[in-house]
Amino acid sequence: MENIELINNLFAFAANNTIILCLIGIMFVWSLFLLILIIVVFRRQTKVLNRVEDFMGPIASQLNLEKLLVDFVKKSEAVSKQEEKIISQMKEIDDVLSYTIQKVGIVRYNPFPEVGGDLSFSIALLDRTNSGFVITGIYSRQSSYTYLKPIRKGRGDENDKRYRLSSEETEAVQRAMVAH
Repeated sequence: MENIELINNLFAFAANNTIILCLIGIMFVWSLFLLILIIVVFRRQTKVLNRVEDFMGPIASQLNLEKLLVDFVKKSEAVSKQEEKIISQMKEIDDVLSYTIQKVGIVRYNPFPEVGGDLSFSIALLDRTNSGFVITGIYSRQSSYTYLKPIRKGRGDENDKRYRLSSEETEAVQRAMVAH
């Protein structure tokens, strides 16, 4: 009976060791997997750091990239706000500029063929909408006259005899509209 008991103890010890050996084997395989995973992650990290250093230069190791990115995002937001403000100001300036003189047309002529040269003139000064005025200076030996006539959308006031345009004034307006 002692022999049977000894054999049973041997089988029990072997069975317990098999479980222990299986657990040790599983832990070894798991440790090996984790070691391989650590090596892969380390290599990837090294590649990323090398790319950052290539991009940023040797100073990259001294920089806090997270802080740089946060600062960049803040500056980007500030620039976007400034851009919106500048665009708004540009629209305001563009609106104001539409009422400034942008187009000029000049015609020199001699209204009195028997007297002097081309000392008389008509100059049209127009804004973006072809509105503005025409200044006409007529010179003769005895006198000179200067006239100012309003222009609206490229035309004089045909209903008021005082503001009807002469052919030279009409030509000056046409030159101004074509020049721009």
